[in-house]
Amino acid sequence: MSAPIQLPTPQRGISHRVLDRSALADLPTPSPLIARTIDLGTVGVVAGYWGTLKSFIGLSWASSAATGFAWDGRAVEPCRVLYVAAEGAYGLHQRLSAWEQHRRTVIPSAEFLTLPEPVNLGSEDSVNQVIEFVASERIRFAWFDTLAKCMPGMDENSSRDMGVAVSSLYRIRAATGDGAVAAIHHTGKDKTTIRGSSALEAGVDWVYKTEGDANGIQLSRTKRKDGPVEDVHRLAFQAVDGTDSGVVVQSQEGLGLRPNADELLSHFQSHFSLTGATPTQLFEVSDMPKSSFYRALSELVSAGVIQNHGTDKRAFYKEASHG
Repeated sequence: MSAPIQLPTPQRGISHRVLDRSALADLPTPSPLIARTIDLGTVGVVAGYWGTLKSFIGLSWASSAATGFAWDGRAVEPCRVLYVAAEGAYGLHQRLSAWEQHRRTVIPSAEFLTLPEPVNLGSEDSVNQVIEFVASERIRFAWFDTLAKCMPGMDENSSRDMGVAVSSLYRIRAATGDGAVAAIHHTGKDKTTIRGSSALEAGVDWVYKTEGDANGIQLSRTKRKDGPVEDVHRLAFQAVDGTDSGVVVQSQEGLGLRPNADELLSHFQSHFSLTGATPTQLFEVSDMPKSSFYRALSELVSAGVIQNHGTDKRAFYKEASHG
């Protein structure tokens, strides 16, 4: 008679999880999902008052992730996205169509998945369903728009309830592997303080806040777990013809650009913000007569918005700064 199989004794305590100095040094450094903006392996919040383009910003980040399209000149790691449209999916198609048309790219259908209803972050069963889906579908970037809609019956002013919601976001993040999770939330009546318990801001890895209105907003990072905190973007809403919607773009307020130069800069940022472009490449996407194009190009160079990194005979333009 063979001897019974000896099962390994489960390890107890924390000794096998404690890192010595060498093991600590060997831990991988954070990798970016969106360079200098969102790190993989994190949970974050975008918060702002009504009408400060929070959802448009969230969609622009999610769309960039689903396509690998640069955001504000910053490289993006392409990945599969889950967008929880907790306030309903009405209008979402128009917003995504506007993004696609403005950037002249198509979001792959299977890379941008939408749940058109809230997730109950206070329900073990609801969260487990999301975790199972995220893991099985290999989602690496999950958005919750908005956090408040995903806390039914919970008190966002309660540190306990908010702690439960934040814990659920981290459980979902773990299901992404090395991915990221973000939620959109509101600020209070003073338009700057994040609404509800401070457990939210304290509990996440990064926080961006929006201030202003559709004519011009400032997106500012106020918290980051690892790396420099300061990151400021001045953005504005730009309508996209034929879509009944629009996109967020860099605000040109204060540059004093004429319409053709403003339009050409928009084309440059949409197509070449990460790579740069030759005059021929830029002309091909400009939809302008050649004479108007070169006047607009000259204006952008004179304003210092773009710079020639090539030669006089073989010009190659890049944005002066990506922020």
